Amino acid sequence: MQIKLRQFIKYTHILGGIGLSFFTLNAHTVSPKKQTKTRPAAVIKVKKKSRKLHQVVLTQVNFKALPKWHDANLMPSFQAFKSSCRYLLKQNPAHHVGSRYLDMTAADWQSACQTALTMRTPNAQKAKSFFEHEFYPISFTQKHRQGLFTGYYVPSVAGRLKQDAFYNTPIYGLPYAIPTLKHYAYLTRAQIDKGMLVKKAPVLAWIHSPIDRFFLEIEGSGMIQLPHHAPLYISYAGENGAPFTSIASILIKQGLLTRANASQANIKRYFDTHPARAKPLLAQNKSFVFFQALKHAHALGAQGIDLIPGYSMAVDKRWIPLGAPVWLATKIPQKNHETSFKRLMIAQDTGGAIKGAMRGDIFWGAGKRASFLGEHMKCSGVYWLLLPKATVKRLLA
Repeated sequence: MQIKLRQFIKYTHILGGIGLSFFTLNAHTVSPKKQTKTRPAAVIKVKKKSRKLHQVVLTQVNFKALPKWHDANLMPSFQAFKSSCRYLLKQNPAHHVGSRYLDMTAADWQSACQTALTMRTPNAQKAKSFFEHEFYPISFTQKHRQGLFTGYYVPSVAGRLKQDAFYNTPIYGLPYAIPTLKHYAYLTRAQIDKGMLVKKAPVLAWIHSPIDRFFLEIEGSGMIQLPHHAPLYISYAGENGAPFTSIASILIKQGLLTRANASQANIKRYFDTHPARAKPLLAQNKSFVFFQALKHAHALGAQGIDLIPGYSMAVDKRWIPLGAPVWLATKIPQKNHETSFKRLMIAQDTGGAIKGAMRGDIFWGAGKRASFLGEHMKCSGVYWLLLPKATVKRLLA
């Protein structure tokens, strides 16, 4: 998305829904990749608006260079990758599915995807052999930049279907003027809060806190708990097109929080103790997200496919192609410490706050554990991008 915060939300692990009957290739077991020589680094020079040049270095490495790769269980990652493959195989082979700086088309992925989807009786060993046979790992580094990895989840918020004195913050659906947002594209958050959309857009539900609505926008979806009704599941439907401004950066700039403690949990805590400051500070972020009601609980990523908790990751698609496997080495928070986290993630989502080559946001699903990780995870790390072999040969030629 442009300043899109997320397109999704499905917190249950649901695969399938798309038949495979049109794949008639015979299944075959792939063999482990032969050791290859390291290729020279390729340098992508990216011109920023300031006219300064940043260098992002792509270097082919051996799978042995990936920490803990040898004893990883890749079956959940393999299943997540197959979900992306169902999307990629529907695309015209010439359709651009790379990133701004990696020139790739759907054809680059389709051979590996056909192999994945026609594999019979997959298991952990076959999954590992598949990735080693079809891909080369690429170290993706940016000089003087450290990777930052966070988490997101499906928040649960109490609400009502009708407005009352306590539940008076609306969750808006798309304005009735859709499919064009021309009349509302430039309405800011402050204007919308002043009533500019009253009777011009449906209200899906009413919740109490503007900050809860803001974090629903950040997460891209959520679950509204309703009395005497089943929960209402909502997900991203569109936005006003105004620029997104990080609320954390606003609080840091005003000296209300520091870079070290500007976590989602601390931001919520600040507004809980200073509720009168919520709307004026939130209004500095002019971006506003509209939602849609879902019939079933589900998390949909930027490819319109189900997200898998703990294995789907949001990335900056200017740098990382959607659907790409990414070997991630970072840490995740526990109650009083952090633990090592090394896993093959699949790039399946995007986020307005997910900007930069070394940036990622892990989808954790729903529940207390997911909420804790989504609110507290803010860890440094590195990753290696897995790209189809023929593509690597072309890019690094």
